[in-house]
Amino acid sequence: MAEDVRGVIEAALFVSGRILTLDEIARICESGNAGLIRQALAELKDEYSSRNSGIEIYEYDSGYGMRIRADMEPSVMHLASETEIPPAMLKTLALIAYEQPVMQSKLVKERGTRVYKYVKQLREQELIEAKKKGRSRILTVTPKFKEYFQVQDVKDLIKANVKDTKELVENTGGDEDVAAD
Repeated sequence: MAEDVRGVIEAALFVSGRILTLDEIARICESGNAGLIRQALAELKDEYSSRNSGIEIYEYDSGYGMRIRADMEPSVMHLASETEIPPAMLKTLALIAYEQPVMQSKLVKERGTRVYKYVKQLREQELIEAKKKGRSRILTVTPKFKEYFQVQDVKDLIKANVKDTKELVENTGGDEDVAAD
C-alpha cells in the first residue's frame, strides 16, 4: 500500500506543476491517513536526495512540490519552452516584486501606459494583487507569484538569482512597453 501511495504522490507532484497541500495529496491518494502521506512524502524526498537526482521534492509552507534542483537549472533550462510571461510584462512584474508595495501610477510613469494592460494580465494570472488607493492602485505580489518562482520571500529571489534586480529589469529583452500608447 505504501509503495502505491508513494507512486501516486510522485505522479501527482510531477503532473500538477504546482504546490499541492497535504489535504489535496490525501484526497488524490484516497487516504485519510495524514501520517501515511507525510511518511510517504518524507521517503520520496529522501529517495530523490540520496540518489542525487536532478529533480527534488520540496516543502513549501503547508504544501509540497517537485522541481529541478537549483544547481541543475543552468544546464537544462534552455530546453524548457519560452517563459509564459512575455519579457516586457516580466519587467513590470520584476519592478512590482522589487518595489512592492508600489503605486500603479508610479509604474505607468516609469514604464508607460502599457503597464495597465500588464497589470490586468498579471492580476488575471493571480501573480499580483491591486488594492484601490485614490485614483490609482497599490500593487503587490501574491502567494501564487512566490509559488510560480519557487521562493518563500521575494528577497530570497533577489539574493539567489541576481545581485541587482534593477539590472535584471533593465537587461530583460523587449522594451516595447516603454513607448506610450
